Amino acid sequence: MPTTDRIIEIAETSAFLSLENHLLKIRLPSGPPVTVPVKEVQCLILANPALTVTGSLLAALATEGCMVLVSGPNRLPAAMQLPLEGNYVQTQRFLAQINAPKPLSKRLWQIIVREKILNQARLLAELNGSDAGLSELAKKVRSGDPDNLEGRAAVIYWKNLFDDLFRRDRDVPDSNLLLNYGYAVLRAMAARACCAAGLHPTIGLHHHNQYDPFCLADDLMEPFRPVVDRIVRGLNRGNAPVDDLGKEHRRALVQGLLDARLPSPKGRCLLPDLLHMYAGQIVSSFLEGEVRLAFR
Repeated sequence: MPTTDRIIEIAETSAFLSLENHLLKIRLPSGPPVTVPVKEVQCLILANPALTVTGSLLAALATEGCMVLVSGPNRLPAAMQLPLEGNYVQTQRFLAQINAPKPLSKRLWQIIVREKILNQARLLAELNGSDAGLSELAKKVRSGDPDNLEGRAAVIYWKNLFDDLFRRDRDVPDSNLLLNYGYAVLRAMAARACCAAGLHPTIGLHHHNQYDPFCLADDLMEPFRPVVDRIVRGLNRGNAPVDDLGKEHRRALVQGLLDARLPSPKGRCLLPDLLHMYAGQIVSSFLEGEVRLAFR
């Protein structure tokens, strides 16, 4: 795993996690303690019920902008800790975000949807030799996506990514279980980028469900869902039943997200860096009142 921006999951054993000299210290039932600099931890996933975590460690992780995810019995994240302060001009940016004109938000959402469909098209072309017409569909996305081309593209995309029988359903124990886990980690990465940019992850461009505390993070992550989809397709191409998220599956999803390099205006960049860059462009859009978000 790279020496920075680490995602650490503790799932297979009990442990005691504490803070010592700016280090995350992990004491396991056997063997010597493991230490990691707190500032290098991008996401900490607590997936074993027999874990003890000190308050001072949680505070230090929040100060460094680390996401802390607590998983439920099904190993899917059930709770998330986010830092209250993510940027030194946070209040100014919150106000700009809250007061952003609706037409600006719709234009930003148009760009996000278009990029998501184009990335879906590229993945299908890479895997199947054809993008199933998604590239042409992406060109037709209008401000705010009033024609719901995102949804129309999804129907075509899932049919061609797996097979005609596959349906994206969070509750089905097949590739959907792997997708759920990958998207949860991606969401945490996007929420972290929003906070670091001085944005509030609850106030979205398009997503606005009153029960969703991460609407903006859900907006920001949309173009990058195909990164998860590619990994899951490689892990379970035949969409076989998946009764439990095994360690190798979880490791492949986390490592794949952390190591993914994608094209951008600055060349190929790591996914965490891109999320931070695009969150910054959304901030610039809010502050200047003009679209500054550019994926290409």
